[in-house]
Amino acid sequence: MIHEHRKFEYILDLLDQVVTKLGSIHAPRHDFRTGIPLYRSEIHTVQAVGHQPGINITQLAEHLGVTKGAVSQMINKLVKKGLVYKTRIGTDSREIVLNLTELGLIGFHAHEQFHLEMYKIIREYFGDEFDSKVDLFIAVMTDLNGILDKFERRSDKA
Repeated sequence: MIHEHRKFEYILDLLDQVVTKLGSIHAPRHDFRTGIPLYRSEIHTVQAVGHQPGINITQLAEHLGVTKGAVSQMINKLVKKGLVYKTRIGTDSREIVLNLTELGLIGFHAHEQFHLEMYKIIREYFGDEFDSKVDLFIAVMTDLNGILDKFERRSDKA
């Protein structure tokens, strides 16, 4: 049991290192050619809107796995930064859809290029084992997301 617990602690240490490195890579010093420092959550929101032009707040919240309130706050920041614009639709004009501005499109495409460069490094690193490693990683990350969801629900009850 102690050996298993040590392995688990090692996994947590590795995850922390990965999260820290990802945070550093996506630090606000990156502007993705927009001239505006962007946080990881901001550029990934831009990316989600860029992939799904005309998405609404509810759909975006579901896609990002966050609350509608969190998405609304993020969108307001991105509107102020000139990356996203809102359009009211429908007869009562309460529904809002989201699209990228020209500056938002620049950031979106630069971020897509950033991901492509990351893919190339990973592809080269794994070589012939790419498919099997990525499939295993997807399975582990899917399980981890499920575990964290369960932990989050448990923590909410405490």
